[in-house]
Amino acid sequence: MPTRDQIHPILATLTAALLLPGAAAPARAHIIPVADLIRGITVTQAQCAALPQAVWLNGSGREFMGREFMGREFCIRYYLSTAGGEGARPAVFLQGDRLGKLNLRTGEYTSSGRDKDIDTDDFVRAAEALSRQTKGPAIYLARPGLDGSSGDHRIRHSVLELNVTNAALDAIKRRHRFDGFHLIGQSGGSILVGGMLALRSDVGCAVIGSGRLANDRPTRPAADPATEFFNVADAVSEIAQRRAARILVVTDPLDKKVPEPTQTNFVRMLRQAGGQAEQILVQATDDDRHGVVAYSRTTAAGCIRGASTDEIARELYVQVQKRLAAKAATQPQTAATAATLAAAPASAMAAQSAGR
Repeated sequence: MPTRDQIHPILATLTAALLLPGAAAPARAHIIPVADLIRGITVTQAQCAALPQAVWLNGSGREFMGREFMGREFCIRYYLSTAGGEGARPAVFLQGDRLGKLNLRTGEYTSSGRDKDIDTDDFVRAAEALSRQTKGPAIYLARPGLDGSSGDHRIRHSVLELNVTNAALDAIKRRHRFDGFHLIGQSGGSILVGGMLALRSDVGCAVIGSGRLANDRPTRPAADPATEFFNVADAVSEIAQRRAARILVVTDPLDKKVPEPTQTNFVRMLRQAGGQAEQILVQATDDDRHGVVAYSRTTAAGCIRGASTDEIARELYVQVQKRLAAKAATQPQTAATAATLAAAPASAMAAQSAGR
């Protein structure tokens, strides 16, 4: 497998039939095999134009922190729903990383065994559910190389991925004449949300769930600057100027994948730079204490309707109790432990003002 510096030449071609949900093709045309995602996916401009909800990008001339990327082309899929209502500022969800841990030296993934072939209808349903919850338009935005978008997921967390995502939002905004967006991210998707706060002035609510916002590990330079990692905390000065955005960071303090300090330190740094952000502590129910999507969606819905951070935190506290109880009911052998944990958030579930 190639290294991170050799990403873009290795993208494999995916047929139009695979990606065209509306084509006269068998039902399996909705399915995208994990093997294709691992290899990387290319789509032609003509194939992209035939998709019902996709934007074509070549990224020429776009910059982030002075680094340019040129000559790359992407077809970015988005799944837009107005099932819960119309509006000029949709809630946009960005999912976390997939395909397992990436070895930057070899370019190979170490699979967790949880990744399966994907059905694009799942993202349509996710957008519909978010739209109903937020009572307005909602978008599931597929990251480059995932969930129907072309590209290679090996560029995750890079300057290139950030610029492609930002350009996709610009194109979607023009196409649908939106005024702006509310952004919701989980883990790797939250890194993108943080990065876009430095680039965009049209963000209303920004809900950042389990995101590594202040890097706690060294990164090595890439031969191609576009594929270098970006550190959200490096842009706190720019983010602090985005006064219109309401930033809410959703954190499980015992997160095993993204340590709590990488989230809390960002909030502190942003406040020190004159910006504003609130941090809300929750308790995830997965083994890694990392999955906070349900809580982030609730937070976004509250933010969009204008609820205070204290009100959102109280709603999340109730949600945590219910999820812990449901987990205990399905795992009787751990019921006693879960019951103990269910009481724990009472002291921790509150709006957290880092540094106060």
